[in-house]
Order: sequence, then C-alpha cells, then structure tokens
Amino acid sequence: MATRRVAHDFTKRQLTATAADVACELREIEAEYRERVAGIRAHAGKPTFETTFKKLAEADGIASYRSVTCVLPSLVSGCPESRKASSGAKGSLGKMWLEAYACPVLYQKLKDAQTADGNAGRDEQDLRLVELVLQKFEASGAGIADDSTRKAYVCKAARIRELAGSMEQNINEDTTAALFSREELRGLPDSFIDALTQKVGEGGEKLFEASVKAPVRMPIMKQADLAETRKKMQYVAGTACAVENGPILNELLETRRTAAKLLGFETHADFALSTKTARTTKAAMDFCIDISDRMKAKLAAETDELRRENGGQPVESWDVGYLCSRLRKKDGVDEEALKEFFPLEPTLHKIFAIYEDLLGLKVTREASLPTWHEEVMRFAVADAATGELAGWLYMDLFPREGKFGHQMIFPLAPCFDGCSPACCYMGNLARAESADQGVLMRATEVRTMFHELGHAMHCLCTRTKYSMLSWAWPMVPWPGGVEQDFLEVPSTMFEQWMLEPEVLTKVSSPKKDGSTIPTETLAALKADAKRLKVSESLATYYAMSVADLNMHTCRENTIDARRIYADALTKIRGLSPQEGTHPAASWYHVAIGYDAGYYGYGWAECYAQDLFESFRRNGLFDEATGRRLREAVLEPCAAKPAARMLTDFLQREPTKQAYLTALGIQA
Repeated sequence: MATRRVAHDFTKRQLTATAADVACELREIEAEYRERVAGIRAHAGKPTFETTFKKLAEADGIASYRSVTCVLPSLVSGCPESRKASSGAKGSLGKMWLEAYACPVLYQKLKDAQTADGNAGRDEQDLRLVELVLQKFEASGAGIADDSTRKAYVCKAARIRELAGSMEQNINEDTTAALFSREELRGLPDSFIDALTQKVGEGGEKLFEASVKAPVRMPIMKQADLAETRKKMQYVAGTACAVENGPILNELLETRRTAAKLLGFETHADFALSTKTARTTKAAMDFCIDISDRMKAKLAAETDELRRENGGQPVESWDVGYLCSRLRKKDGVDEEALKEFFPLEPTLHKIFAIYEDLLGLKVTREASLPTWHEEVMRFAVADAATGELAGWLYMDLFPREGKFGHQMIFPLAPCFDGCSPACCYMGNLARAESADQGVLMRATEVRTMFHELGHAMHCLCTRTKYSMLSWAWPMVPWPGGVEQDFLEVPSTMFEQWMLEPEVLTKVSSPKKDGSTIPTETLAALKADAKRLKVSESLATYYAMSVADLNMHTCRENTIDARRIYADALTKIRGLSPQEGTHPAASWYHVAIGYDAGYYGYGWAECYAQDLFESFRRNGLFDEATGRRLREAVLEPCAAKPAARMLTDFLQREPTKQAYLTALGIQA
C-alpha cells in the first residue's frame, strides 16, 4: 500500500464532486480503510500500541480527511443527484466505521495491546486515545459476548444511521412555503416583501411565496401585524416534512431503544448519556426541570406583560415573537432599524479582530483556495506570533435550494499529525434586499455569528496527534470530538461578548449618514437579552429538551414523537403546537447527533457563563485570559476530559451561580 501524504490541499474536484465522483471516492476510501484495518488484525507479532492503536488512528485520520468529497455535497450541492449520492455515501462511511469498531477480534487485539504495553512511554494524548478508542468499540457492540446479539446490534446501529440520514436529507431538501398577499404581510418592509418569489393565485392575484426557512419565517413571525398571517406561517412551518419524517422519526426512536437494550442499557438516553459529562439521564432531566421550575415566576410575570401588550387578550404561540418585538421597540431595540449598523463584511472582519486579539491568531482572506460555490469566502487562520498555520475556514452564508437550512460549523478535515484542521460555517443569512444596500444583519444574527465562529475557533485551534481527539460531531461519519454536552461550551461563552455594549460598539459600523448606535440602545440590547429571554425562547428550549429526553426514555411499545413533543411543550411552556402540525418532524437535532442531548445547550451555557466570569473579572479583551483559554480548553479538544479542561482554566470546580445570575433567577 502506497504511503499517502496528507495535508490540507483540497482540490476543486474534491469540493464539487458529482454523483459519479462520490461513488468512486467512496469505493477507494472503503477499500483503503478496510485494507489497513485487516493489516492490524493480521499482524502476527505481539500487539503493541504502535501496531494497533496507532495504526488504527492513522487509518481513521486518512479516511476522515478524504471523506469531504463524499459528505460535503449532501449539504451544499445544487445537483439533486449529487446530494442523494452524498447522503448515501455518508451512511456507507458510517457503516464502514461501525463495522470496524464493532469487530470483536480487533477489540480483543487492542485490549491485549493495552495490557501488554501498560502506560510505558505513552504521553497524555496516547493514553486518551486508548481510552476513547476502547470506549468507541464498546459503544459499537464489540464487547457483546454473544455473537448473534452483537450482529443484531450492528444491524440496528446501521438502520439508525440510515433513518437519521434520511430524516436529515428530507429536511435539507424541503421547500415548504406559504403564500400571502401583500396585505397579509402588512408590517413587513416593502423591500422584504418584494424580495420574495412572486406567484399568481387562482384568481389571478399577485401572491408572495414565504419559505419556512428561518431568514424568511422569523421576520414574518416578529413583524407581521395580522395574527392570522403569523398563525398560518407557524402552521405551515409545523407541517414541514411531517408526512416524510413523522414515520421515520418514530421508527428511529424505537430502533435506538432496541439497540440500547442490546448493549445492556434500559433506554437510549441511558446509553447516550453514559459518555457525556452529565453521565446519567437523571442528571440531565433534573437539570432541565430544576431550571424550568426556578424560572416559573419570571415566566408568569413576562407572560402577563405580553398579555397586557396584546390588549388583555390571551397570548397564543404565534403571538409571542411579535409581541416581544413590539416590547423591544418600546425599549429602544428595533432589530430592523439596527441592521444598518451591521453590514456583513465590515462586521465579520471586526469579529475576526476580536478573536485575533483574544486568542493570538491572524485571519487572512485566501481567495485562491478552491471552493464549491462562488459565494463562499475562504480564510487562513494562523498563530499571530509564529505565523504557523492553524487551519482553514470556509464561510457559506446564504441559502440555496437543497443546501443545509440551519446554522452550523461543519468539519471538513480533522487535526492529526500531517493534517491541519478545516471547517465550514454553514449559514442562511437573508441576501441583500437591494443592490445598493448590501447584506445587513440583525443584532441576533451577529450574536449567532459570534457563537458559530466560536465553534470554528475551537476546531481550528485544536492541536492533536490523532483525528479521534480532534474537533468533530456526528454531522460527519468519522469518530472524534469532545463530549457532546461540552461541545457548545466555548461557542456559548464567546457568544456572551455580543451582549456587552463595548463589544457591540467595536463590531458595529456607522450608518450611511455617519450616525452610530446610541449608547442607550446598546444598554437596551443587553437588558433585552435577559428581560425577554425566558418568555421568548428559554422556556421553549427547556420544554424541547425534556421532550427529547422523554422521546429517548419512552417505554411504550409504539413511540409517538408528535404526542411526546406536544405534551412537553404544553406542560412546561404552557403553549401547545397547533393542531395538525408535527414540529419534531423537521427538528434537525434529533437526527444529527443531539439525540438525548438537546439539553446540552443549557448544560453548556451553565459552564460557559462560569468561564466568562473570568473575562468579566480580568477584562473582556484581556489577552492573558484569552491565551489561557486557548491553551487550557481549545487546543486540547478531546485530548483531555471536559471536566479536566474546566478545572484547568477555572482553577476550581465549576458552579451554576453565574448561569442563574445571567438568567435573572434565584440560586
């Protein structure tokens, strides 16, 4: 077998693969990976770290790096055939890794190597690799003694990947939209309405097509004056993918439960939580219920405030965003008016400048790098002091037909010896409403960008010898990444900068008339994020987290995800989904690796707020604290357990206090 040189040298063909390219690359990856794994199994000498764990890590790294050709098109390609082939290839690669990590012969060889070698001559990353690799083998069923049970588990695990992949791709391909007249869209700017696709109604009237994707749906939910318009928009969004994904989701939940039982767990949640920082389903559920209970009084008070704003009438779920938006305007926070202060390109470069100063980095535009679409921006990220390359960042920020419809950082290449990490910011910002205006962002979108770039910096600052220890999450088929409920900690911590007036001043730009954001508006933005956080989003978030855990602990013979989701929303949030809708059918998270893990956003924010306290205390732009964060939390990635990284940075055990204070609820 030829030695392959691995570096970040993606070609245009790798990033724009056709269906035929995907199929060809998949065959080559599978053949090379299986040959390498077979070589480990066939090695006749005494098993050692070098002949087992290290050889497997090399195979994983090379296959992970090459996977971009097979996986990326499913998220970005304009060709339906390429997206379909890519989605199938992602499932095939997942199956390839599952088969390897479920192999009892290979598992025993690794255990023999661990016993023979002990810890002699191993550094911290070597030992962590051993720990995580064996953990992965056990989670893949390799430790199941009974052969028929193990084979049954592998079959179920493969079916889980197939179902999750189908659900994800159905959401990506969804084009659900609602039709409205101009009058029904009263309250929205003419420029927004005119940017929508125009249709002709049955009576010849002009109608406007409103996609259920966030860049279109959210402005309508927040600004449309007519309640019936908002109700219709919410209803249509709630039916997206219901026919296709409703049955898939139920089967996915039942298959996960069956697979978990084959591994000896009572529920899928018990299995999923066993490798997270929460460790147990009870700990995750107790956390969600505890925060939900603590915020009931604040939620009730804010609901009363919304009711008064609604003229004393009951507040329906489709009213919340609109009423909150009205209250924000009264407080001096008009998101539409504030957009002029946040033009995309200048804002992005100012955000980069903050990350550069905090983390000791240099971000440089690299237009010569190959890409998959003309709109994609490319950047090299390097250490500011040494000039050494850290990694590569791609930014694909606008919606296209068939493209991933949410926000995320997608790993393109892991970090391992010989390979620099690379990732892509997949965004869905609204395009410019007019040619002379340029792309403008709402303050909430700027905050989201800061959050997502926090993930990117985590990925690109990683310094690991093995891909298993690198930044990854289940959107990619290869194994790796931090504990899932720690994944959001750095990004959520960085997000807190966007609530600070001095940071908002730094990232904003003067309007065309030269005016800057008024000081009182900056203060209102910070107060607003706390005052209406519960009523607008936090209660719904914890209700969804409980729904996720309930779906994955359900013991009924037939699991009904629609009912479980509705019950949790009604009980905790006090607002039920509309009759005839199935919001969980278009819920990306349950299909892309956050199963029994949606609670992790709140769990992570609890840690993130504690970390941010160090910057509040030492200064938001304190370089020494930023460098310590990079060294203690970002660079190790999965090379250290999350709990260890937290205590290394904090120099103490983490607490809930900063999180509760940030939420404005009592400890």
